Amino acid sequence: MNGKRSKGEETASNKNMSTIKSLYLVIVLAFVASFGLYAQTASPEAVKAYQAKKYDKAAELLQKEVDAHKKSGEESPALYYNLGNAYFRANELAKAILYYERALLLDPGNKDIRHNIAYASTKVEDADKIAKTENIFIQDWFESLENACSSNTWVAFGIVCFLFTIGCCFFFFFGNQVWVKKTAFYGGISGLVLVILFNLFAYLQQQDITRKNTAIVMAPSIQMVSSPDEKSKVLMNLHAGLKVRITKTDGDWYEIEIDNGSIGWIPSDKLEII
Repeated sequence: MNGKRSKGEETASNKNMSTIKSLYLVIVLAFVASFGLYAQTASPEAVKAYQAKKYDKAAELLQKEVDAHKKSGEESPALYYNLGNAYFRANELAKAILYYERALLLDPGNKDIRHNIAYASTKVEDADKIAKTENIFIQDWFESLENACSSNTWVAFGIVCFLFTIGCCFFFFFGNQVWVKKTAFYGGISGLVLVILFNLFAYLQQQDITRKNTAIVMAPSIQMVSSPDEKSKVLMNLHAGLKVRITKTDGDWYEIEIDNGSIGWIPSDKLEII
């Protein structure tokens, strides 16, 4: 035995390496293509107007694309994001934040969207005076984990974990060795926990999308009052671009809660639902 491989073995090894390389290349190309499609959500006319710094025109064209998608029952986070950028450049702060938030609902793990929301929110008048109430650490951690991926991605992870759990059950019941059964048992338990967790994340995100209980103040300035009546006590002034949570409705009025926990009423036509 001299440790040397035969020509047949070398040929088979080279074929295997060639197959692996081809598979890797296909995966890489598919990944790049998906990013290319993500970037190609705007029409050439809108891109041209944006590059020419005609932001009002770009926003108008992108808005038409968004409206057309909605009529066909489709929503695109990339298109919302592009429209938000156009509105921001056109100094339409409230509309920019509105479409950034709509993009984030569909793609909560997108760091670019989150960055733009954070930056645009600093431009909201008196936003620094509304101090956000602090959540407990575990709540912030859970929400950040939930928002790491979209609901569709969580569902896909859940399906993979479910198939893994089924596989573990097979090896547990039909495995012949103790260590195989033990590994399958603990693997199955872990897989089941992940299935439940991933489906919970997907459910919570779908609830965020369908609940429709957050909105953006669209009026340049509006008074938040103590009851659904124009003559009631003024609590504070709110400005365009501020995100609020709707807690109750009464005719043409919304009861809202802002980040610092303050609650009051404003006319419904001064808000746009996210």
